Amino acid sequence: MARSTRGLYKRGNTWWMTYRDAIGIQRFESCKTSNKKESEQRLIERRKETMEGNLPTPLIKPLPLDELMQRYLAFVGHQRAVDSKKIHFAHFARVWGNPLIHTLTVEVLDQYRTRRLSENVTPATINREMSTLKHALSKAVEWKLLRKTAREELVAIRKYQEPDGRLRYLSGDAEAERLLQACETWLKPIVQTALHTGMRKGELLGLTWDCVDMTHGFIRLKQTKNGKARALPLNETLWGLFSGLRTHLDVPWVFHDDAGHRWNDVRHGFERACEAAGLTDFHFHDLRHTFASWLIMRGVPLATVSNLLGHTTPTMTLRYAHLSPKHLTSAVRVLDRISSQPQPERADTILLGSRE
Repeated sequence: MARSTRGLYKRGNTWWMTYRDAIGIQRFESCKTSNKKESEQRLIERRKETMEGNLPTPLIKPLPLDELMQRYLAFVGHQRAVDSKKIHFAHFARVWGNPLIHTLTVEVLDQYRTRRLSENVTPATINREMSTLKHALSKAVEWKLLRKTAREELVAIRKYQEPDGRLRYLSGDAEAERLLQACETWLKPIVQTALHTGMRKGELLGLTWDCVDMTHGFIRLKQTKNGKARALPLNETLWGLFSGLRTHLDVPWVFHDDAGHRWNDVRHGFERACEAAGLTDFHFHDLRHTFASWLIMRGVPLATVSNLLGHTTPTMTLRYAHLSPKHLTSAVRVLDRISSQPQPERADTILLGSRE
């Protein structure tokens, strides 16, 4: 006799089931599949468990995406990247509306990624969006708002392969001097500090005098991108620059306008300077690349450059490795000692010589 499968219904592409437990309470549960036969089998198994008294774990109240967004953004509100995460959720809402978070299956996320690719969005951007969503769903599991199994299924989604990051840097002192001469008075010390420390734009603009240790010659960064403190030594150029830079003792910011307010945007001023200096396809972050590239080309070890940049792993610094020709040349020259050793005579030569 065929078993009844009444109690199945669809939400989008996913089958759901409804049944009454041993004490008569009606339950609603996702079958987590778009296949009807699999859904029928799961409903039969659930009814069997109910009759045998093996009740499933109490169901979690379904949570819509907008509620998760509010809780998650409040949780990451202190992070530097919170504005980017807000943009990610705005795209989720635009594409999906406000679905229940347990319906965000691998299939749904793959459809989202395909759509974003059709909108000419880069794989790197899509990877960041997926990372935000996965982290939010992981927190939902911790907060008992989502089943752990629902989050684990998304592990199947692999990141898109991203192209190697661009590596643009100033070719030498002449190009750097042209750029500095083209900078406005307020911008020049910021660019000069970037060239001699490799600091990120946010680190530079947020730099305060209590982080500058002129006595010992260090800039001590408390807040960095990876959350770890970092110390940067002052060379003679920066020592001279910083010695004459503080003109308002009541202003905490190292770089500020005449009213004592920190600079929040240097983009337009920097673009004007690049144009005047004849530099094309050059961004402010490329000053950091210039700092690292120049050190590598002057023989500074990769590990040292990695520490100065504040990289969490040496792998991030390997992109500059090819700029160290002396290091690579000295490595292969160890083989010259092998070639310079006297070579033994071949056996056939010795025999021919003896015959003569």
